[in-house]
Amino acid sequence: MEINEENAGLELAKRNPLALEYVMNEYANSVYGLVRRVLGGVGSAEDAEECVSDAFVALWNKSDAFDPGRGTLKTFVLIQAKYKALGLRRKLLHRPGTEPVSERLPDRAGVEDEVLTKEASRRLVELIDGLPEPDRSIFCCKYFYYETAEQIAAMYGLTVKAVENRLFRARKAIRRQFREWPWEEDRHA
Repeated sequence: MEINEENAGLELAKRNPLALEYVMNEYANSVYGLVRRVLGGVGSAEDAEECVSDAFVALWNKSDAFDPGRGTLKTFVLIQAKYKALGLRRKLLHRPGTEPVSERLPDRAGVEDEVLTKEASRRLVELIDGLPEPDRSIFCCKYFYYETAEQIAAMYGLTVKAVENRLFRARKAIRRQFREWPWEEDRHA
């Protein structure tokens, strides 16, 4: 059986090694790029390569969790890679000899800014997760995986204009909900 974009996810769930080979050949560059962005200068090139390998092992181990109704195979692959990269980033930042947070944030205002930034990031992730499908996947493809509108349109069988409209509405909804968030109440709760 020939493995292609349409059947790779199903064959991967059946533990077909040819499907894993297809996925690795098809998405290795995207996975590596995502891992490097998440690591953001933390760790070495070898750490990134090991993380990519670990991401594909995790994909193989969780292949039965792929649901084509929730998104594309590429999105599923990149989500596995993102979690592996975030885990490695945390591990590398806690490595002996890494500068402690208190030395990077010299005063109380710096700590408050750091907390607000983390809270804003958490809230933003909540808002993105709250988008309906396929808008959430389209948003992630565009802004996290740096896909072009043309690539997204091809993946979802939409026109480029439809993708751009969905992205515009998603950004508008996120912006509105983000501004309405009761920031002061959260900080003093």
